[in-house]
Amino acid sequence: MKKLMFALAALALSATAAQAQETQAQARRPFGVGIAIVPLEPWTVEVYAPLAVAPNVRVEPSLGISTRDESAGGVDERDVTIGVGLFYVAPVATSFDLYMGGRLKLNFAKVDDGVNDESGTDVSLAAAIGGEHYLATHFSLGAEAQLGFYSESDVSGDASGLYTTGLAFLRFYF
Repeated sequence: MKKLMFALAALALSATAAQAQETQAQARRPFGVGIAIVPLEPWTVEVYAPLAVAPNVRVEPSLGISTRDESAGGVDERDVTIGVGLFYVAPVATSFDLYMGGRLKLNFAKVDDGVNDESGTDVSLAAAIGGEHYLATHFSLGAEAQLGFYSESDVSGDASGLYTTGLAFLRFYF
């Protein structure tokens, strides 16, 4: 009888813990603003707006601006990137979520070297997987890895290929 009582108590405790974890994950804030830090591209700043459209689905539009002006070399580069991500979010701990999905981005680039003024549009589609640790209810730190395909089109020709990149995120939720 004691074994049966112990087994029922353990089952009830595990169900309560799972329910508490699911309740905590559902209590995540539905809208936020985030900044991506791209370690290999120091002139890039991207702002993200994560939006929970369902308990486990996130849509994340983004806007990025990158500029580089080298007065000594006379090269002026400007990029404006708009994009959207769609992710499945899975809570794995009380304060940690994993997410996986994809990102689609359009990049409008312009390069002026003083002699030639070129512009073009780049398209990229990437599979992404990441994790997000909630340091507080409204604030999280995260990292994301991407494997993607890009296609560039400019005055000098077309190019395409595969790429990998990593991002670090700071997100604030309302």
